[in-house]
Amino acid sequence: MTLTEKILRAADKRRIIRSDQTNAIRLFDGVGDGFSALLIDDFAGRWIVQTRNHSEPMIDPVLGYRSLYWKPLLKTSKTGPQYLGGEQITEPFFVLESGLKFEVDFRVGHAPGLFLDQRINRIQLRSCVKGRTLLNTFAYTCAFGVAAAAGGASTVNLDLSRQSLDWGRRNYEINRINAGDHDFIYGDVFDWLKRFQRRGRKFDIIILDPPTFSRNRKSKVFRIREDYGDLAALAAQSLNPDGLLFCSTNFRAISFDEFLRILKSAIDRRCKAMAGSMPPDFTGERYLKTVWLQL
Repeated sequence: MTLTEKILRAADKRRIIRSDQTNAIRLFDGVGDGFSALLIDDFAGRWIVQTRNHSEPMIDPVLGYRSLYWKPLLKTSKTGPQYLGGEQITEPFFVLESGLKFEVDFRVGHAPGLFLDQRINRIQLRSCVKGRTLLNTFAYTCAFGVAAAAGGASTVNLDLSRQSLDWGRRNYEINRINAGDHDFIYGDVFDWLKRFQRRGRKFDIIILDPPTFSRNRKSKVFRIREDYGDLAALAAQSLNPDGLLFCSTNFRAISFDEFLRILKSAIDRRCKAMAGSMPPDFTGERYLKTVWLQL
């Protein structure tokens, strides 16, 4: 079977996922679709093809993409995807996820603005937040915050990038959610969690989805194995009774069981743990570890 045939077969399997409510999906997922070195994310017909090597992918235009971009999956690659064919993207555009709009931009850095692998977790969050308060840490473009606000929550988005927070505000506004009714805080997550604790401010739900590797303003490196437990313990102190803590990592060197042990040893081994989910279009490596902890 040729690569074109494999992509067509993968797209056919995902017809039920793509709809008038969701048009941003993982179209081809490596080994799960029969070709381990290739991933394709489809953002409303605009494709980002990811490869595990430096070889430019040969994607047949007959497949019907609107735009084609390429991003090698290499540790040294931190730039945006390279243009290969179709319409060249010169400005941000919108995609739909579960009826919500999100701004996507292929021109800014290595991430286009929406992490597709968290779709199911955002759906779950939206279904359980009405009338509750949410703290969305490491908010990036505030996709979790948008989902929560659309579900009726009062949200606070916290990130160390003003540009990302401005992007997040736009995501609120394009969904007709008044960003002025919600908070967007620029700053270090550890610093602000301590500040919330001193002020006695608590939340019903806290989202923890830190980058696998990051530095704060003081150049301190955050590492999943060494630091996630401290982060979760600090966040737990700002939760209301029976609050929910959502913890996530895409760090491949750690298993779900090890991740859960780190969390429970840092917080409370008796807390109730419910595993999160990856979307059904992610058929390959189960790299994303997510868990909801009820204290």
